[in-house]
Amino acid sequence: RRTRQTTTHDTAPMSHACAAARASTTTPTRANARLSQRHRASRAATRGARASASAARRAHFIVARSSSSNAPPPPPSATPEDIDAGDFLSALESFHEDEVQRFEVALKAEDPGVFKGTMDEGDGGGATTGASRVDKLRAERREKRTAVRRAQGDARRASIKANGGGAKSEKLVFLYEEGVDVASEDTVTKCNDAVRLCTSMEEVLMLVKEMRNCGVEPVESTYVAVMLVCRNVGAPERAVQVYDALADAGVSVSSRTFYLAIELALKAGMVRDALRVKDDMQYKMVPIGSRLYVTLLRAVADNDIGKRKGPQERLVRTCRLFEEMLADGVAPPPAAYHILILAAYRAKQYDLAVRTFEEFVDTGVTPSRQTYETVIDAMSKSGLVPQALEVFVSMKKAGLAPRKQSYNALLAACVNAPQPRVEAAFEIFNELRESGDVEPDKNTFALLIDAASKAGRPELAFDAFTQMRESGLEVELSTLNRLIHATGLNAKEDETAVQAGLELYNAMGKLGVQPDVITYGSLISTCAKSRDGKTAIRLFNEMESNGIEPNTIVFNVLINALGRADCGDKAMEYFRMMQERSMSNRDLIPNRETYTTIFDAVLGPGGAESAVAKHALESGDGESFVHSSKVSMLREIYANGVESGVYEDLSSSLSLRDPEAGACTINMNQLSRTEAVVATFVFLQRLSELKVEDLPSALFIYAGKASRKGGAQRRLLAIETVLRAAAIKFQTGDVGAANIVAIKGKHATRWVERNAGTF
Repeated sequence: RRTRQTTTHDTAPMSHACAAARASTTTPTRANARLSQRHRASRAATRGARASASAARRAHFIVARSSSSNAPPPPPSATPEDIDAGDFLSALESFHEDEVQRFEVALKAEDPGVFKGTMDEGDGGGATTGASRVDKLRAERREKRTAVRRAQGDARRASIKANGGGAKSEKLVFLYEEGVDVASEDTVTKCNDAVRLCTSMEEVLMLVKEMRNCGVEPVESTYVAVMLVCRNVGAPERAVQVYDALADAGVSVSSRTFYLAIELALKAGMVRDALRVKDDMQYKMVPIGSRLYVTLLRAVADNDIGKRKGPQERLVRTCRLFEEMLADGVAPPPAAYHILILAAYRAKQYDLAVRTFEEFVDTGVTPSRQTYETVIDAMSKSGLVPQALEVFVSMKKAGLAPRKQSYNALLAACVNAPQPRVEAAFEIFNELRESGDVEPDKNTFALLIDAASKAGRPELAFDAFTQMRESGLEVELSTLNRLIHATGLNAKEDETAVQAGLELYNAMGKLGVQPDVITYGSLISTCAKSRDGKTAIRLFNEMESNGIEPNTIVFNVLINALGRADCGDKAMEYFRMMQERSMSNRDLIPNRETYTTIFDAVLGPGGAESAVAKHALESGDGESFVHSSKVSMLREIYANGVESGVYEDLSSSLSLRDPEAGACTINMNQLSRTEAVVATFVFLQRLSELKVEDLPSALFIYAGKASRKGGAQRRLLAIETVLRAAAIKFQTGDVGAANIVAIKGKHATRWVERNAGTF
């Protein structure tokens, strides 16, 4: 088996679609080696247990025989049942085993140089070799063992009759007839037929026990009969126990029994046990067909096994079993590819699903409709519009008329594309209408509106809405929310955006549709883009009067709208309201986006640069801006963020020193531009609180690595703006790709001496 597996593994084609899971997949050779080792250990343990039991029984028999002369004679009423026939049988088998072993040793000890003749067995007057004598002894042992079992059953049946009893079950009356041979195939067949007629597991156990008492040894068909009863009475999990008993008894198992055990194990939801039976089939060299592999693949893809759960783990196990099928030389049928594609789709491994489909098509087999639709849906999740259209065309060429879900999947691909393909979406929609076989639904129009919204084409979104109304479909709240969102896309340039959104909002009442928190959030967001703070406050108040609780997103967009409208004080009022309500509703705890938004609102529409310039014009002193009430408010908000765990306390960063140079580094790499401004204000306050002798030899502010997005450059400019306003000398430079602001120790000392106690 090991040699065959190695050869198959070396020559079998490797599935590229399962390459991701291949690293964690055990090769069939190693798996079968471990399996073989496990079976060898199990057989060795079984042989050891049997040898120990046989020796104990032989000793018991010898002691009983040696003491029989001194023992009192049995009473006249004693029956053969008083003697343990099992002990007698074991002792007899042990004696014959010793005799066979003596012949085998003698056979091996014979001189190989002695001429034994050239006659085959049966020629020349019945001459036999040593090996044939061993076979003869073994045959005699089997005959005697059968005779003992038959005598055992006869003795027990005679005992039952002597005591005035009879068959416990009417189905086994024939076992008590005169001259019945309990070891015959006909008797065993009758017993199996009786077992199949049982209607409960209790009845099965009673019959099997009575069969054993009568000396009938169960064979494979007996175990199969019990397993069929387990299936009929709705207890498939008991069939797995019956299979284990069959394996422990050492009965030869056919492929039909293996298949039945796997079927019932899967019916009971015992996938691990089904795979264990499959391993036994491989060990016994029983061929596994593609249909059984498909059944196991489906079970592994649909069910969790063990502690590792979830679609990702199910995908890994499915890939392993798929690779095992390839290694066994079994050509995967279309259903196997479909299961693997579906498992990858559920695990959101859309690229793997696409690669598996490509391998499937390369085999020359036409996929099923379900496979086509699953792959198109997987491509739509990844925004692969050209590939999805190609598969769509292939499905049509295969004679499969596209259904509504296929068209909707193509529209979803246009929405999820890196650059939304709104023109392609409307072309697909027009083809759907022209086909005449498929009618668009609400989801179809919703996807069209989303494609237009993501492309920044609100006019196309309203065109889709108009066609939806013409189709006679009911207008839902989600559709109107999409349209309101579309009206606010160009609100910065379009002054009528707020009015258009309010018209849709007012139309909801006429259509009998009640707005929700998403409706108000979209409307207030449009007000933020248009810098309309008054309308934003009015909508917020209407929302609360209608009994709709605002969430974190609504508070964030409201604060943003007030900040853009240069209403920083009003923004602070709603920020405080949000903090107060978060005491009873933890869903309203300000997040990092909330803090960034309130920072922008307090600084004003122009940001830090505009705030510094405005303060300098009003006071004539730009340096005093870092001591202003506005900056003090920003530092207070930042302190709240530190308490909430949103930001790092800069005091701890200032206390850290380089062990060699004594320098200190402040990391602002993870902050946004506005957050870097406020963090620099806080840094200056913490610096002014240090004593001169505690100042570091140098201060470095790390703004991040230069990138195409320019985040580090924006942070660097924000930090420079604040330091210039504070009139502290600094230098900027690049260390590799990192942007650094450096403040020498002497410049920090002068600034601290000048600003100590002024914050």
